[in-house]
Amino acid sequence: MRVSREAPGNPSSVHRTGRHAQAVLEQAREQVAHLLATTAGNILFTSGATEANNLAILGLARAHRRVTAEPLRLIATKGEHPAAIAPLRLLQQEGFPLDFVDLDAHAMVHVEALLGARGKTSSSLTVLQWANNETGAIQPIDPLAQKVGGNHLWHCDAVQGFGKLAPDSALWNATTLSLSGHKFGAPKGVGVLRLHESAMLDPIQVGGGQQRSLRSGTESPALAAAFAHGLRLAMEERENHARDVRVAREAFLRTWEEKGNISVFNHPQDKACLPNTLNLHFPGVDGRLLVPACDADGLDISAGSACSSGSAMPSPVLVAAGLTPDQARASLRISFGPNSTPEQGKEAAFRLHQVLCRLYEIAKR
Repeated sequence: MRVSREAPGNPSSVHRTGRHAQAVLEQAREQVAHLLATTAGNILFTSGATEANNLAILGLARAHRRVTAEPLRLIATKGEHPAAIAPLRLLQQEGFPLDFVDLDAHAMVHVEALLGARGKTSSSLTVLQWANNETGAIQPIDPLAQKVGGNHLWHCDAVQGFGKLAPDSALWNATTLSLSGHKFGAPKGVGVLRLHESAMLDPIQVGGGQQRSLRSGTESPALAAAFAHGLRLAMEERENHARDVRVAREAFLRTWEEKGNISVFNHPQDKACLPNTLNLHFPGVDGRLLVPACDADGLDISAGSACSSGSAMPSPVLVAAGLTPDQARASLRISFGPNSTPEQGKEAAFRLHQVLCRLYEIAKR
């Protein structure tokens, strides 16, 4: 809000107000670059992670084909976010070969299978997220990061990790890396695509030539500054945040078990899981009633990705992890946000217990 007041100009304008806005914008870019261990020229501000994912996946694949006249082999897990799956499907329609790799019961991938999907191809683009947005599974990115280089590219959707996990040095090997500001307190509508020095992209929108002509469009100094500020705070406060949400999550689970509830854990039950995330399946529950019943009791929880929560389809991630469509519909993703307390964890477990008791009563009729 302060930047909106003090730097209202268009950063592409050459007058004094525009130059001031440009200075604020580039300061934010420098700050983000420092936090992401790169240079300012490798930071592109976007409208969010959906745009960043599209720009990375479509841009890398099309640029490679333009230069080599050969399509990259596209490789991804079945648990990627819809914002990554959709551009992959679009490229498949354009003639790029696409292979999806299976997941285990917690939506974690076996990197050997991911690397094996390359076969003997000389060029590939692997799409692998840092952590799964539904089960919280932290993907084993290190082995993949060691194999990136030359014509073997890797796009990492890192949206779920920043502010919750310590940045893994393997992330800096990704050819492209996407983040979303609202995941760590910046306003909705701003994201970042971090480029490796070797990354070669074709733009997916053209116009004024801003941001190296890779992402044309008038930039917002206010959103860029808020993103930089939010990312810095998230990384500085990560340990405390992770501790607080983990305590709230554990309080939820203790209360849940004390109530004698029956559920199946879809999330990893070890350190290979985001500290704030649970995913539970409730056998015998009509999944169509589950989320509306929770909402009526004041529980803001979902059955899948928030970007697809309006869909009646079961979670593709959980189906890919081995659940039947009915089991996936009868599952909930439960996540704890900033400033969550143990008391809130206990209260959430109590309310969810009441919801399930009512639903089981309905099922008996």
